[in-house]
Amino acid sequence: MSKDRRKNRRLPLTISVATPMRIEMHSEHYDGQIPGIMVNLSGGGIAMLVFHHLPEESRVEFDLECVGVNEKIWGKIVREKKKYEDTYMVGIKFERKSEKLEEVVEKMAEDHDICEVRYLLDPKNACYPECKFRLLCGKRIKKDFPEEKS
Repeated sequence: MSKDRRKNRRLPLTISVATPMRIEMHSEHYDGQIPGIMVNLSGGGIAMLVFHHLPEESRVEFDLECVGVNEKIWGKIVREKKKYEDTYMVGIKFERKSEKLEEVVEKMAEDHDICEVRYLLDPKNACYPECKFRLLCGKRIKKDFPEEKS
């Protein structure tokens, strides 16, 4: 079994919560905005489906508005793979982002991992109120918990 080289855990996103986004790129290859769909997210980067060739090492910027975070992100394309005609999967490493983003996503990834184990052991009781991944969860058994009153 190979060791995962990633520093941060990834949050898989289901089709129901995959987020449309626009990437901004200004280079000799492209100047403007490119539509994309967020496929997974970690505290250190993002995988997206995009509809334009983005060469590796290209610098990009985009607004990330999800999981309780709303901020401008700067990154670099570290991986690109053509999926279909004019459709590419790209890996973007964050070069500039807030610590809050990394903390929020890491906690959600941790809760996602806990949920997966709980789901294997007892699907009916996999959900728990403190779970931070619930916003992105696509499981049919997801429970709504009443808000706690302070």
